[in-house]
Amino acid sequence: MTDTWALFDRLADGYDQVVPFFAEFGARLLDVVQPHPGMRLLDVGSGRGAIAAAAAARGCSVTAVDAAPRMVALLAAAHPEIDVRLMDIHRLDLPDATFDVATAGFVIHLVADPARVLTELRRVLRPGATVALTTPGPGDDRGRWQAFDAIWSDFAARATARSRPAHLDVPPALRAAGFVDVRTVGIAVHLPVSDPQTCWDFHMSHGFAARVEALGPSDAAAFKQRALAELTRMHRSGGIIVDSRATVCLAKSPAS
Repeated sequence: MTDTWALFDRLADGYDQVVPFFAEFGARLLDVVQPHPGMRLLDVGSGRGAIAAAAAARGCSVTAVDAAPRMVALLAAAHPEIDVRLMDIHRLDLPDATFDVATAGFVIHLVADPARVLTELRRVLRPGATVALTTPGPGDDRGRWQAFDAIWSDFAARATARSRPAHLDVPPALRAAGFVDVRTVGIAVHLPVSDPQTCWDFHMSHGFAARVEALGPSDAAAFKQRALAELTRMHRSGGIIVDSRATVCLAKSPAS
């Protein structure tokens, strides 16, 4: 996980600042969870505060933790009302049975040991509390991004081999960690992007950047050229829209 958090630490200044992708998903997640004002909410892998800031705006008492120092510094500076802490979410330095809600946006499928993270979340949740985790969901962009994805496929085999986390089936993992009332809800965002360069900058402000950086310099330059040409075509033929779906996995900490 060191490489993962180092990547996000390096991307922190531009993360979710070009297109509010994660902030939109954070708002949709909270629409599903519907936390009440005054609830104690823990957000892990908080990044720039996509969930944490929205929860604080809804009146929650929010603790936000992340392993990337720059993410933590930026979030703390922007939102002094949030208790922001630098922390490895595999080992939460937090007391037992403290929180009413725990959230993690696009995090659980990236961690080194999901079972340990879920065990830690259950430990810090009060009996009957809610956990809500988002993971990437099945896409339905009506073919808008098919050509862009095909361009990446042309280059993917040339990328330096990078370890990828194994597929995680979250609902069974939640049950194995002792959570109950497990269910899933689909959410989606559709974000128009003003121009091709902005869309490229958006892609390079989050995890997609690791794919491009795994290419050699000449391949990376060639991919960028072809990607921008496709984004220009999209822009001219109806506009660029970032379409994405996610799955919210919800569960309860068992009542005592």
